[in-house]
Amino acid sequence: MSFTSIPFLWFLAAFLTIYGLCPATYRRYLLLAGSVVFMWMGSLTAALWALGFVAANYLLGNFIQRSSERKLVMGMAVAINAMFLATAKLADMSVTGLSFYLFSFMAYQVEVYRGTVQAELDPIRFANYGFFFPKFTQGPITRYSEMAGQLDKPRITMAAIQKGLEDFTLGFVLKILVSDRLGILFGGNYDDLLSVGYELISTDLAWLGAVVTSLHIYIEWVAYMYMALGLAGMLGFKLPQNFNFPFIARTVGDYYRRWHMTLTRWFKDFVYIPLGGSRKGLSKTIVNVLFVWLLTSLWHGNGLAPKYMIWGILVGVAVILDPLFYDWLTKRYSRKPGLGLRLAGHLPLLALLLISWLILREPAQGFNFIIWGMSIGLLIVLERLWKTFVVDRFRLGEKFGEDNLLGKIWKFVMSALAHFWVVVTMVLSWVVFTIKDFDLLKLYFSRLFPATGASAGFIENDFSLRWDKLCIYVIIAVLFCFPLVDRGIRLIKRSRLGSWILSAILSGLFWYAVYILIVDGSNPMGYAAF
Repeated sequence: MSFTSIPFLWFLAAFLTIYGLCPATYRRYLLLAGSVVFMWMGSLTAALWALGFVAANYLLGNFIQRSSERKLVMGMAVAINAMFLATAKLADMSVTGLSFYLFSFMAYQVEVYRGTVQAELDPIRFANYGFFFPKFTQGPITRYSEMAGQLDKPRITMAAIQKGLEDFTLGFVLKILVSDRLGILFGGNYDDLLSVGYELISTDLAWLGAVVTSLHIYIEWVAYMYMALGLAGMLGFKLPQNFNFPFIARTVGDYYRRWHMTLTRWFKDFVYIPLGGSRKGLSKTIVNVLFVWLLTSLWHGNGLAPKYMIWGILVGVAVILDPLFYDWLTKRYSRKPGLGLRLAGHLPLLALLLISWLILREPAQGFNFIIWGMSIGLLIVLERLWKTFVVDRFRLGEKFGEDNLLGKIWKFVMSALAHFWVVVTMVLSWVVFTIKDFDLLKLYFSRLFPATGASAGFIENDFSLRWDKLCIYVIIAVLFCFPLVDRGIRLIKRSRLGSWILSAILSGLFWYAVYILIVDGSNPMGYAAF
C-alpha cells in the first residue's frame, strides 16, 4: 500500500490514534498487528510471502547461533534468501518490499554468525523488525542492531511526534505536488516524450528530459524517505538516513555513498569488503568495484532475461576463482612472475570476457540496467585511476600552494569541474536507467548528442512549451538537491512564531496535496518495483 493513497491516510489516522491511546506494554503487539494490516491492505500475496520469510529467518538465525557449523548454516541461510530474491526477479513477481527485507535478513544472518548481534529469541520482536511498516516497502535497509534497542521501548515524545509529522507531510507534499509533475516527460502520458517520438524532439528538449528524469527519481526517493523517517519518528523509532544530498558530491563514488546510503553500505559490508575491498592492489580493487556494480544492476532489474542472471553468476565465480588461481599459478611456477605468467594467472577473468560477449551481444529485457550499473562502476574505476596516476603523482594543488592566489584559483576550478563532472554523468546515467528499450535508448542519445544537421525535423518550440509547465517544479527540485531547505527549516523553527508559520504552511500544502490526490491520483513509487 502506497504512502500516497487515500486508504493509507485513513489507516494511518486510525492506527496513530489507537497507538497513542494503547498502554506502552501492549504497543509491541499493536505495532505488529498494524504492520500486518498494512501489508494485507497492499497485497495479501506480499503479506503471506513476508510472513513466511520472517518465520524462516527467525529460525535460521537461531540455528546459526546454536550450530557447531555456524559458517555452513550462515551460508545456507544467505543462499536461501538470495535464491528466492533471484527467482522473484527472474519471474518478475514484483512482491512488495521483497528485496528490502531480504537484504535486511541476510545482513542479520551474517551479523549473528559474526557475533555482532545475538540471535533474537522473541518472535514478536523479530517480527516487528521484519514487518515494521514505515520501512517495509522501500527501506531504508536497516540492521537489526539499529532497531533492537528500540523494539521494546520506543521513545515517544511530543518533539519526536511533531518532527515526524512535519517530515511525513513534507515528503507527502513533495511526492504529490513535485515528483508526480516531474514524471510527465517519461510517465506514459499522452504528452510524454515517447508519445511525441524521440526522433522528433530537439536537443534542448532531450537535455531537459534528461535533467527532469534525474530530478524526478531523486525527489521521488527523497519524498519517500521523508515519509518513512517521519512515520517512524511518530511511532518512537529512529531509522538510519538514506540520502545525503548526492548532487553536491565531487566524485561519482561519493555520489553513491550519499545515494541510497543503506543499500550502498550493504554492498560494501557484505560484498565489497569480504572480496578484499581495496586492500589487495589496484587491479583487484577494480574487479571488486565492477562486480559490486554488476550485482547492483541485477538487483534493480525485475524480469531480467535469465541470461543476465547466468552471466552474473559466472562473474561471481570468476571473481572468487581469479585470486585463488592467480596465487596458485604464481607460487607454482615463479616467485616473481613475468607479464606472461601474470596474464595467465587471470585466465578466469579473461575467459569471462569471451563469455560476456556471447551472452551480451543481443540486448534483451533489463539490458539498460546492465549498461547503467556497469557504466557507474567504470566511472568509479576511472576516478580511482585518475587519483592514482595523476592527482597523487603530480600533486599540482600542492605545487601551486593553498595560500596564494594561484592555488586558490586552481582549487576553485578543480572543485567546479568536479561538480560539473558528477552532475553531467549522473544526469546521463539516469536516462539509461529510465529508458528500458535499447533501440530507443540509442535514439535518445542521438538527440542528446546530434551530429551536424541531425537535429533537423523537431517540433518547433517543443522545449519552451514544456519548460513553461515544468519550470517551477524543476526549481523546487533543484533547491532540495542542496542542504538549503533543511537548514532553512531549522532556522525558522528556532522561534515559536516561525514554528507556527511553518506548521500552517505545511498543513495548507498537505490538504491541497490531498485534494490533488483525490482529483488526479498519484503515480506509484518508482522504487517499489525493486
